[in-house]
This record gives sequence, structure tokens and C-alpha cells, in this order.
Amino acid sequence: MINKNFTLLWWGQFVSQVGNRLYLMALSWYFVAEIGDSKGLFILFIISSLPSLLFGALVGPLIDRCGKKKILIGCDTFCGLLTGLLAFLVYNGTATPPVIYAICFLINSINLLFSPAVNSMMPLIIENSQLQRGMSYMKMITFLGQILGAAIGGMLVGFLGVYLTILINSISFLLSAFSELFITFRESITRARGNYVDQIKEGIKYVTDNPLVKRVTIIAVGCNLFIPVIFVYIPLLIKNELGLGAMEYGFADAMIPAGSVLIALVIATQKKQILPLRVLTLGLGGLAVCCFCLSFFSNYAIILFALFLYGIFVNYININVITYFVKSIDAEFRGRFFSILESFSYASVSLSYALATVIQDFTNVTTALAINSFGLLAFVAVAAVWDNVFNKKTEIG
Repeated sequence: MINKNFTLLWWGQFVSQVGNRLYLMALSWYFVAEIGDSKGLFILFIISSLPSLLFGALVGPLIDRCGKKKILIGCDTFCGLLTGLLAFLVYNGTATPPVIYAICFLINSINLLFSPAVNSMMPLIIENSQLQRGMSYMKMITFLGQILGAAIGGMLVGFLGVYLTILINSISFLLSAFSELFITFRESITRARGNYVDQIKEGIKYVTDNPLVKRVTIIAVGCNLFIPVIFVYIPLLIKNELGLGAMEYGFADAMIPAGSVLIALVIATQKKQILPLRVLTLGLGGLAVCCFCLSFFSNYAIILFALFLYGIFVNYININVITYFVKSIDAEFRGRFFSILESFSYASVSLSYALATVIQDFTNVTTALAINSFGLLAFVAVAAVWDNVFNKKTEIG
């Protein structure tokens, strides 16, 4: 691994990501199979994404002005306690949908600080020449955890039950917090200039004043209207369209992170960074093709392969675009930028789940996937046009 600090962060996140996947699978199956409330599942995802929509842009100055290590430890500790509470409520039968929505809302509100803090910390614990490799490894563990969680999630839900599966996630959060205690690095804390609102406005102005950063951000945020909802469609596709069970759902759910790990390993060996708008053009085009395959083929093996490719294209976009942002954004604006990025991204995710809920009322999951494909193709066209514009400007310059 790159160094001690990165290794500690890596392993802590790996354990936490395994637990997160178990938790999401347990709740997804709980809504779809145990209480038969597929609309409740969509509501759960909408509620979970609301904190970023409501508060996301507000946390940026806090991240820039506070210790990143304290933020990570605090977030993991509180999330561990909340998921432990949820496991207890499921066990004693008092975990009604409104209660689950409330706890998930709180967990995701706390986690607003986490991802921007990690992205802001990366240049502080590894050298600039290692950033692409580090981001590849960090994205890889997200999906490695999802693979392991998905691979055993169906079995755990089937044999141990929903509440014990969620309890495992609680323990994983606390283990992650423990590993983060041993990370040591020199903090980069921005001195406050002006009031809190002025600092938020300053962060937004920083984005709007940089044409390439602005356009990459618009595409990266906008395409979230169509990318994340695939994780809601998978259990519906497996159970309602193919008539299969939790085990088959687990294998299908593992395909996206499996593809994501493969492309992360490939990107980690490369030194040259591809232009971000070109990455978005190629990656979103691949995702559109995958959605078409999921829509038109009802063969389980083809669906598994399409989901595997989906994972490749998702992480191809994630690693290259986030690496571009980490390298391009000035240190004093990183916390604010990544909180703004997270806020607007989750806002589009919330709209995505709301739109998917409406579409599900009028059609089936395969038609919804086809609609997703056309939405992705629209962003492919925009990214391709902007990429061509910036290439011409570079040639002229």
C-alpha cells in the first residue's frame, strides 16, 4: 500500500463498506420481500438522499476549518451507534417504515461530512504523483466491500435475518473509527474569511469562475439522475421480472462492484490522466448500452454480464473525474468544493428516485431501464460537444 496513513484509512473504509452493503441489502430485501412495499423502498432511497439536498452545501466551510481526522472518527462512531439502534428496533419489531426513514435520514446527514473530508485529506497523506493511484485504490475498496457484502449478504439475510445483518454494519462502522484513530498527518485548516454564508458563496464562485471545472461538475451532477437508481431496479428486476430469490439477487448485486474493482486495478497502473469530458462521454455511453441490455434481455447470465460492465463504466468515470477534481481544486477550497459537489449530486439522486417512483407507477422495470438509457445518451451528447469545444480552444491556445 502507498503508506501507513493511507493503509489505515483504506482498511477502515473496506470494513465499513462491507457493512454498508450488508445493511443496504438487508433493508432492500426487507421492504421488497418481507413487507412487500416496493414503493417504500423508493421512498427510503429518496429520504436517504435528502440530507445532501438540504444541508450538503452548508458543510463545506466546516470541513475546511475543522480537523479531518476528527470528522472521520466522529462520523463513523455516530453512524455505528445509529445502525446498532436500527438493528435493535428491527429485532423487537418496532422498526416501522417511518422509523427506518428517520434513522436513515440521520445517518446520511452525519455522513455529509465524511466523503468531502476524505477527498480533502487525500493530498495531505499521499504525494501528488501518487494521487491517481491512491484514488483508484480508494474507489476500489468501496466496490471490494460491495462485492464481499453482496456475495454474503443474501446468505446472511437468509440465515441470520435482517436485524443481525444490520448489526454487523454497526460493528463495521466502529471498527472503521478505531482504525482512523491511528492516522497521523499535518492538518491543513483554512482560516475563516468573512461569515459562514460568505464562505459558501466564495466556494460556489470558485466553481463558476473555472469553465472546465464548471462543465465537468454539471455533467457529473446531472448524470446522477440516471446512474444510481440502477441499485433500486436490481432487486425489482431479479424478483419481480425473473422470479428469483435472495441468493440470485446477491450475485447480481455483486456484479457492479466486481466490474468496478477490475477497472480500478487497471487505472491504478496508468500514469496518464484522460481528459474529464472525454471520460464522461465514453463512460456514460457505456452505461447507456448496459441499461439497454438490462431492458431488452431477460436472461440471468446476460443481466449479470451487463451489470459487470455497468460497474466498469461507473468506476471509470468516478476515479478519473474525482482525480481530476482533487488535482485541480486549490487546497483552501477543497472542502467547500467537494461538499457542493456532494450536495448537488445527491439533489439529482433524490430527483432520480422520485422520477423512478413515478415511472414505476405507470410502467414496469424494463421500460424504466430503457428510459434511463435515453437519459444517459442525452448527457453523452452534451459531454461530447463540450469536449470538442475545449479541444479546439486548447489547439488555438
